[in-house]
Amino acid sequence: MGMMRGTWLALALALVGLQSACTNDGGARGGDSDGDGTPDVEDCAPFSAQRWHNLDGYRDDDGDGLGTGPRTALCSGEALPTGWVQSAGDCDDADSTRWRRVEGLYPDLDGDGATAAGPVTACVGRTLVGYLEAPGAPDCDDSDARLRQSTLGWLDADGDGVGSGQSVSYCLGALPPPGYAAVDGDCAPDDATRSRMLTYLYRDADQDGHTVPAQGSLCAAYLPAGYTDLESGLDCDDTDRTRWSIRGAYVDVDGDGFGVGPRAERCMGATTDPGYAERGEDCAPEDRTRWQWRSYSHRDKDGDGATVPESGVLCTDETLPEGYRDLPSGNDCDDANRDVLVSWTLYPDTDEDGVGAGTQETLCAGSQRPQGYAFLGTDCEATDATVWQTLAYTYRDGDGDGYTVPESGTRCSGASLPPGYLTTANGNDCDDSDRTAYTQVQAYADVDADGVGAGDATLLCTNGTVPSPWSSTGTDCAAEDGARWQVRSYFYVDRDGDGHTMPERGQQCVGASLPAPYFTKATGNDCDDTEPSRFRWAVIYPDEDGDGVGAGPRDTPCLGEEVPTGYSSRGYDVDDKDASVQEDENEDLLVELILSP
Repeated sequence: MGMMRGTWLALALALVGLQSACTNDGGARGGDSDGDGTPDVEDCAPFSAQRWHNLDGYRDDDGDGLGTGPRTALCSGEALPTGWVQSAGDCDDADSTRWRRVEGLYPDLDGDGATAAGPVTACVGRTLVGYLEAPGAPDCDDSDARLRQSTLGWLDADGDGVGSGQSVSYCLGALPPPGYAAVDGDCAPDDATRSRMLTYLYRDADQDGHTVPAQGSLCAAYLPAGYTDLESGLDCDDTDRTRWSIRGAYVDVDGDGFGVGPRAERCMGATTDPGYAERGEDCAPEDRTRWQWRSYSHRDKDGDGATVPESGVLCTDETLPEGYRDLPSGNDCDDANRDVLVSWTLYPDTDEDGVGAGTQETLCAGSQRPQGYAFLGTDCEATDATVWQTLAYTYRDGDGDGYTVPESGTRCSGASLPPGYLTTANGNDCDDSDRTAYTQVQAYADVDADGVGAGDATLLCTNGTVPSPWSSTGTDCAAEDGARWQVRSYFYVDRDGDGHTMPERGQQCVGASLPAPYFTKATGNDCDDTEPSRFRWAVIYPDEDGDGVGAGPRDTPCLGEEVPTGYSSRGYDVDDKDASVQEDENEDLLVELILSP
């Protein structure tokens, strides 16, 4: 029952709404179901608020604003639906870049400036892409910008790339049509091995590489062997490949390569014909071991390798025979004796030390200097082989200690000056008669033999060391006391010997080190250096009750290790009359409070 009431209530509300709708401005015209302001009876789409009236349009598939096809009424809103336009006339509704027709154009589809046949009427857009308003050069292929000019090809039956006879037109730059060639003039249309007429200017019939002039032409792909347009020599016999050059020759009876008689011109090849030679003037026509005249300017009759001047001419082979030369080799002093060949100018060398003396002599001998003779004649001692030259010296070392003194002179010597004679100085020997003494040293008398001398300096001639009883230093502060020799400073003293020093400055003449009581470093600070039992300052307090803690007044006496009886180093006893009381409890409490955190 409740469900029924609800249903009726809903229906009632719906009826109220309908009544309300019927009371608006369109109520009198029959209602407006979609609320678009057009009564349903006039609305072409009463249940769609986006469409309410019919508009005429044309189909526009490419979206360029112009349509095509029949005019069609379409239920629309403010404008025609997408794909429809109000204007017609599109000449190509599948291409949005073309929509208008233009007459009198010339096709240029590949854009190369050359045009195909025209004029034509074309469908174009804002520009004339693919067309020109005026004709260009004829285009043989308007689909390829690389091809525009026409040319001819010729039938090539043998496929050798050269045609003849029938021609066909095709685009220049493209391949000729199959079976055609771009080149005309095949002299053998049915033979692929020959295609053109080739001219030649020379022949080489025997193919020896040498030509003769001969002009003509051949139908061939290439000139065959034996035909050429380049000259290569001038063949004197083009029927014999072993002969090609005309050269002069002489009769050569003995076959040595040199002939005699008049020169005759002969056609020959790489070698001269047998019995002939290209060189004449054979000085021995019937002897093959000799053929030319050769001059000589020196002789070596004894065969020792040394020559003498002598000129002449011999008929020989490529070289002069032994004993004849065209260049000198030495100057033989006796060309009849092979054991001697050199003229020597020498000095007698009696002692054979390599330096001679006396009168110069000239000898004819072998290639080695004769024994007993020398090149030089300056031997200062002709009978002593150990000396031969005079050498100057400027220094002497008479005692042989290696140290010199100035002295000049000359000595007859060997390779060098003898020992003790020199040209360079080494030191200045103070006594050249004693090899143990050669240099001066400064020394001081060392009476007490402590190694340090005193007094005035004295120069001694020695081997570089200072001998005893002398010293190289002269600063001995106690010349007659061997235990003391140097002055040393001190800064502290310990006169009472208690091990504690006090400041005091001064100097002492001492040995290796400062003796007691003198020191360079402090040990403590002695308050009384006259009493060994006292050496330190100490603060002490009277301790009347003897509990180890004293009280004021304090005193600062000079003490030793121990504090005197009746005194203490501590001075905080609050009651020095009572040995049981040392500290104040109230003070301890106050300190504790102060130190408490």
